[in-house]
Amino acid sequence: MDAKEYFSNTNGKGFMATSNAQGEINIAIYSRPQVQKDGSFVFGMTDRLTHTNLQENANAVYAFAEERGFGGRRFYLHKTKEETSGPLLEELRAMTDKYVRPGAGKLVKFIVHFRVDSELPLICEKCSGDHTQHLCEIAGKERFDLIKELAKKPDFMCMNCGRMADNRASLCNPMPMEDIPASH
Repeated sequence: MDAKEYFSNTNGKGFMATSNAQGEINIAIYSRPQVQKDGSFVFGMTDRLTHTNLQENANAVYAFAEERGFGGRRFYLHKTKEETSGPLLEELRAMTDKYVRPGAGKLVKFIVHFRVDSELPLICEKCSGDHTQHLCEIAGKERFDLIKELAKKPDFMCMNCGRMADNRASLCNPMPMEDIPASH
């Protein structure tokens, strides 16, 4: 997946999870990353717990929840460097003033660079096949006419999200309807 294109064309909210050396976890809402030419991510950071944790443990997870449906991505990150000055810091401060509130940019003290070690869908713990063709992804893109075509006479249910489809190839974790246990 082209992360730069994804973040340019997808609305949603981001969250970054970090932990300190003792494993105490923190999660904070975060803007979209600045995706670099090499695919690495850059974030502006304040002098708060997320940044403090990264001084002890260079690993983080950035999760992006798409605005509609259950789509999104999880990016497993490793901090590679940090900057406290320069044009990129000034650019991110200006963006923070524009999108958060005037004056908020002065709180951004650091530019933190991350290598992306892996990427996964946001909610699919078990996913078979081409995820871009699954109803959860299609719903996130608001392609409801296609969903109606793929779920006219459903024979399968996704055991991750409960969506139903005619063909198992339209679901992440399909189970034939006749095999689904009765509710109590």
